[in-house]
Amino acid sequence: MSASEKTNGRLAAKETLRSNIKEYIRSKIIDGTYSAGDRIVETKLAKELGVSQAPVREAILELSSVGMLEERPYSGTYVRVLEGDEIIDIFETRAYIEEHATKRAAYRITEEDLNELENIILDMEALNDKDIEEFISLDMLFHEKIMDVSGSPSLKRTWALLRMSEWTHVSAKTTKRSMKELIEQHRRIFEHLKNKDAASAGAYMYLHINGFGRELARYYEAKRNSGR
Repeated sequence: MSASEKTNGRLAAKETLRSNIKEYIRSKIIDGTYSAGDRIVETKLAKELGVSQAPVREAILELSSVGMLEERPYSGTYVRVLEGDEIIDIFETRAYIEEHATKRAAYRITEEDLNELENIILDMEALNDKDIEEFISLDMLFHEKIMDVSGSPSLKRTWALLRMSEWTHVSAKTTKRSMKELIEQHRRIFEHLKNKDAASAGAYMYLHINGFGRELARYYEAKRNSGR
């Protein structure tokens, strides 16, 4: 194995470890184990997971950057109190960005692009309801592909800054909609793009994303009202 391959292998392993730790923290927030206001202690979490503090710190920083955690000076890191209006604002911002990107994509999309998007949907349709992690990965590929087809690097950079992969994990794991229904929504967006119907493609993308935001906001409000 070359030095380059060894380095790439270490980087991939490091990325996987950080992602696994992020998912662990996210899942504890979603199921209520970590409640709003709870302190996340790096040393305790590292010991609990049997890892060094470095990847735990990196995972915490990434979750803090999207607003799931907050770092308080001279105090530590805590689970944030998420307000429904804040969650709706995040998703509406994404919805506006992707609505515009989808309209642009409808004018630029090629047969090769359509084949790639349809293959992603076919991969989704091959999953079962328990394959949530695989679905999330395919969902992000679908949306990222549309951002790329839009041909706007500035839109793609703004979209990336929202770090929607983190919120996609949360919304996909809390939604009451079935995977079949979610896949059907992606197929409808695809069909509008295939027909080069920019207005319908953009409008449906907006509704698709905004619906997740409002559903997630209701979820957090209900959880907070129940005292969890």
